[in-house]
Amino acid sequence: MIKGILFDKDGTLIDFSLWRDAGIKTIKTIMDEYNLEDEKLFKELQKSIGITENGVEPFGALAYKSHDDVAAELHFLLNKHRKIDLKQFQSHVSELLRKEVLREDVEFKEIADIKALYSFLNSKGIKMGLATADSQQSAMHMINKLNLNECFEFIGSYDGVMKQKPNKDMCVRFCNMYGLKPNEIAIVGDSYNDMMFAKNSGAIGVGVLSGVSCKINLKDIANVIIPSIDSLLSEEFLKSLDDYSYGARESWTA
Repeated sequence: MIKGILFDKDGTLIDFSLWRDAGIKTIKTIMDEYNLEDEKLFKELQKSIGITENGVEPFGALAYKSHDDVAAELHFLLNKHRKIDLKQFQSHVSELLRKEVLREDVEFKEIADIKALYSFLNSKGIKMGLATADSQQSAMHMINKLNLNECFEFIGSYDGVMKQKPNKDMCVRFCNMYGLKPNEIAIVGDSYNDMMFAKNSGAIGVGVLSGVSCKINLKDIANVIIPSIDSLLSEEFLKSLDDYSYGARESWTA
């Protein structure tokens, strides 16, 4: 059986709609600041970072990239209307996004009962960790709001020190913390980038359909695809996640 699981955050542990809303509000704020009243531009800016009418594109910047990357996509369009310094703009957009998700009234909707999942995995001797493209501050805000401090000793985030996914750095640090090998780790996430992270790390990639991706986005890179992290509450499923159970893994694919 595997010995550790690294979880992506948004779309995997909590509902991704929080970030869609934050992205839209950030764009509105920026347009107001630059006195841009243009509905077409407003829609183009949303599209540039992957916001759709009803959701988020799985390969859009908002789905898996850093705040700086999201800002760069917005800057590319806005710079045609206003001359804007990229570095200053990235810092400003990052701050706007952080403010949206760090509000005290923000609601984090758990996709599954994370504490129950921790209790179950802990009883099996399986370590849990977090690996997110989000900032350390934002990740800790979610953990504190949901009272999940005991669940995550390891928090991999975009903190200026750890390299971003899909670089294997967060997995290496997680393995070093607990004395594990990459092939003893499952990386669980809702994006192609998460599964590339698993592949680069030499870990088992578990794609979930609870976030931005559908099966077709993950089928060529994930080792197994499940509806949500609820499937991890099965000892039978956990036993299928090893180097010798490819057939068993396939039988679990959603």
